[in-house]
Amino acid sequence: MGHQPLGGTEIESVSAVTTNPAVKILVAEDADDLRDAIVLVLVEKGYQVRAARDGFEATQMFAEFQPDLVVLDMRMPKMSGPDACAAIRKSSNLPVIMFTSSNDAEDVREAISKGATDFVLKTTGVSELTERITFHLNKEVATPSKAKPSNTRKVTAPQAKQKVVTKTLIVDPNEESRATLKAVLTRLNQQVVEASNAAEAITTYKQQSPDIVISEWSLPDMDAFNMMSELKGGKYDKSLTKGLISARLSPEAERKASFVGIENFLQKPLSAAKVEMMIANCVRSAIRVKRRKARKAA
Repeated sequence: MGHQPLGGTEIESVSAVTTNPAVKILVAEDADDLRDAIVLVLVEKGYQVRAARDGFEATQMFAEFQPDLVVLDMRMPKMSGPDACAAIRKSSNLPVIMFTSSNDAEDVREAISKGATDFVLKTTGVSELTERITFHLNKEVATPSKAKPSNTRKVTAPQAKQKVVTKTLIVDPNEESRATLKAVLTRLNQQVVEASNAAEAITTYKQQSPDIVISEWSLPDMDAFNMMSELKGGKYDKSLTKGLISARLSPEAERKASFVGIENFLQKPLSAAKVEMMIANCVRSAIRVKRRKARKAA
């Protein structure tokens, strides 16, 4: 099922609660899910973020937003990452990181020739990207360039901000799979509870009232369809964000998953990048539900 990508309004509203301007990061990525994952992680870390869907849109945002660092996908419609980097280099020498699925030598040489500062392979995940972002921002503070244009402000650490915290119930008999999902959620400062079978999950759900349930389809005592049907509200519980992980699903299983409101699906074996995208979707949906509830209660 489709979803609405995080846009400028959503990001600006999150950033606006900071007491002082935070470090600004401009992200350009044409894949909606991956762009959302990057933005969610960076906003949770306290950065102000603008997201573009292609290189041309990034260059249009650049002058007005005046970011401290730019993340560019290598291959995008309308304008590629290297070409967008070249346009940025006409007015700034700030760090530009290429977040790319390509390690082709020709692509790398082209990006370097047009001013790329660093490269991070998408296969290493958003966590590696955030580490490189931190490295370059710290480097900018420690050794400011004399060639920096006068309109580039001093980089300061992100300010503390109000956060919306969700709770996720992970249901999977495989401890390694649970650990993979838990690691991403923990890095996003979200709460996690775990269960290894359906009976344990149902009990945990009643006790913990999670905002998100992510389950393996095949559980030791029943499948995820029957387990989800047992949860409070079942398929009619619009407030519960549901995710599914499985090696493969039959058409009948897919119909059942849709019937109980499972909108996020991840196929095993799990990869870091795909896990982060799915978690970003689930957390974003759950945060929206919690905000709607808070507005109604106010």
